[in-house]
Amino acid sequence: MNHQKKDAPMIEIRTLKTLKRFRRSASHLPGVTGLVILGSIFVFFTSCMAAPKSDHMKKRSGEILIVYSGNTLGELKPCGCAREEDQGGFEKRMSYLKKVRAGSENILLLDTGDSFKEPTRQGKVKAKYLLKAMVKMKYDAVMPGDHDFVYGNSFLKEQKGIPWILSNIEMEPLAGVRVKSFGEGLKAAIIAVADPDLLYGSRHSGDKIIPVREAVRSQLRQLDGESPDLVVLLTHMEREKALAFLDVEGVDVIVNGHMEKDTDPIDMEPVLKNGRIFVQPGPRGQKMGELTVMIGPEGKKSFEQKMVPLGSKIALDPEMVQLYEEYNKEVEDLFFASLSERKGKKLTVFATDKVCKTCHPKIHTTWEQSRHGHAYNTLRKINKAFDPECLICHVVGWNEPGGFVSEIDTPDLRNVQCEVCHGPALEHASAPAPGFGQDAKQACKKCHVKNHSPRFNFNKYWDTIKH
Repeated sequence: MNHQKKDAPMIEIRTLKTLKRFRRSASHLPGVTGLVILGSIFVFFTSCMAAPKSDHMKKRSGEILIVYSGNTLGELKPCGCAREEDQGGFEKRMSYLKKVRAGSENILLLDTGDSFKEPTRQGKVKAKYLLKAMVKMKYDAVMPGDHDFVYGNSFLKEQKGIPWILSNIEMEPLAGVRVKSFGEGLKAAIIAVADPDLLYGSRHSGDKIIPVREAVRSQLRQLDGESPDLVVLLTHMEREKALAFLDVEGVDVIVNGHMEKDTDPIDMEPVLKNGRIFVQPGPRGQKMGELTVMIGPEGKKSFEQKMVPLGSKIALDPEMVQLYEEYNKEVEDLFFASLSERKGKKLTVFATDKVCKTCHPKIHTTWEQSRHGHAYNTLRKINKAFDPECLICHVVGWNEPGGFVSEIDTPDLRNVQCEVCHGPALEHASAPAPGFGQDAKQACKKCHVKNHSPRFNFNKYWDTIKH
């Protein structure tokens, strides 16, 4: 709308100058003839001046591409344990976004939240680097989900450059609405609401939380003066609750995000109703949603939606690779800073595979030839032998009393040894008796989870390590 206001005075100035020139010419003509000509000129130019006003009344048309993400849950990069799960990560996300921006100008980049996961020291480091990446990706609006309040409101305030938005909570630095203008005069507005029942931490911090419907109505009223061509509502709640916003007049697109656990399934099929559309991002940042909105001359909208997997064929962006290396260095520093704390947990409970071998030589040979017997080396190859989130499934007793401390301090506890599955065996080794560690199957489920081992089947996997 702004460009129209600028153009109108220019047309008026040019018109007035021309009118004066014609009036001087007509003044030399006989009275009646001159009056007729002047009258005609006046009608002609006033009609020309009125033309832009009728243009202003027309609805703008064009195309806007909404690119949306969410539910990242701290997944800066896929762990690489399984080829099927080698999707996502901010190194691929940046490459994807650069390609999208090269092919389209009217892009609206949005995130529905749950970027963080659990409140741990490493989790906080991951949260910081994920937000650094999102700043470089130039998001237009980022909604904090319930997981994103795990480090408190102050942590969100400290992250500079993030366009936070949440319309039903009054808290710095959250905006109530964000508006973006595109070429051809198109304008999009973003509103965001979260289910108050999910905002436990913020509710107990004394922040004022507004009912979701009331917040949406209030923001829509404020947008009357902006006259947006597209209104996007970001929601953070259970799917069924979010679907109800398809009945809200004034909203065109609903993008909903929310995950309790990173293994929860997500329905990514779009839902169309009343000329509006509802979509959800995929889990753990593995896929990016693309919603193309075509706006017709009368303001009528049509939609095309697809999910784009960030698979192994997408190149890693060099800038993000460097950022991930910085993250790795900080995690490594964290590992060595906590070394003395782990050394303090002196308790000898594990016998190690060398002791197990004395009574079970054939079983030990089978284990030694399996991938379990070389699990620690896989971490060394990818420079992850200091990462707590990886070590827990590649060594014996990580973060447990008497368990693995470091490669130097506890070299005999490297790899997925017998005691990872059968339990601490020092007492059993001292006084062998039948029945020890028979319920080992349950141990498999601790590491062979869907995210890391999507095709895990105990009966098939057992054949490779049977003993």
